[in-house]
Amino acid sequence: MSKERSDPMSFKDLEHSGWQAKAKGFDNSVGTVTAQALDAAMDAAAISPGRDVLDVACGPGYGVAGAEARGATAIGIDFADSMIELASSSYPSFYFRVGDGENLQFDDESFDSVICLFGLLHMPDPEKAIVEAYRVLRPQGRYAFTVWETAETHEFFSLVTSAIDEYGDKNISLPPAPSMFRFSDPGECVRTLVGSGFQEVKVQSLPLLWKGRSGADCLDLIYSGTVRIAMLLEQQPGKALEKIHDAVIEGAERFRRNELIELAWPATLASATKPNRN
Repeated sequence: MSKERSDPMSFKDLEHSGWQAKAKGFDNSVGTVTAQALDAAMDAAAISPGRDVLDVACGPGYGVAGAEARGATAIGIDFADSMIELASSSYPSFYFRVGDGENLQFDDESFDSVICLFGLLHMPDPEKAIVEAYRVLRPQGRYAFTVWETAETHEFFSLVTSAIDEYGDKNISLPPAPSMFRFSDPGECVRTLVGSGFQEVKVQSLPLLWKGRSGADCLDLIYSGTVRIAMLLEQQPGKALEKIHDAVIEGAERFRRNELIELAWPATLASATKPNRN
């Protein structure tokens, strides 16, 4: 008889389980926002014809498709099988495989460009993922990653976190995880990238936007396209959860622009160069 697992799930376990179930939902919700960052990230990573590109945490495959459209040769990896299945189905002529951004299964100096769009947010050791990106880049290769900005400028996070703060149970326990907004700070991006060996660091803000028809659409995307926030809501007591739902739906109406609700989803884009060998 197999022994039942009794130890609590780790942050990485829960992230993996969540994304296994939400590939299609993400593609139809938050994916419409993340895709808006692609061109800027590819520019920052100097993706152009003839370059070998790795897309870490590739999700539904936007980065690989974008790189190939620019004449590059790209590989996409993601730790969720369901994301790889979706990417492979959407872009059958391109190459995707299951892989861990914190432990890349590629030789040193295999790529000219590495991108990671919003993947660091879902890794327990994002610094290790940055070091791994450095390792697999060739000298003068470019690395670029994106993360979300903080709730001060991010209208979606402000809306949801204020509802949770006002009505939620403060004793909800989730596995220990790194701060979601660590790399929202440009100074932290510079410190970590330089500390990992990179040079020529650049950090910029990207003014992304989510559009929906109703506050209910905003609530739906939490459950269909996020993991960490959805986990927090799913553990709320019934009465608290109902009030949070109502606050999100009603609060979203403040951002209505004629027929659509428009929420600012700004992102931080950081990029850097691997120097030549000494």
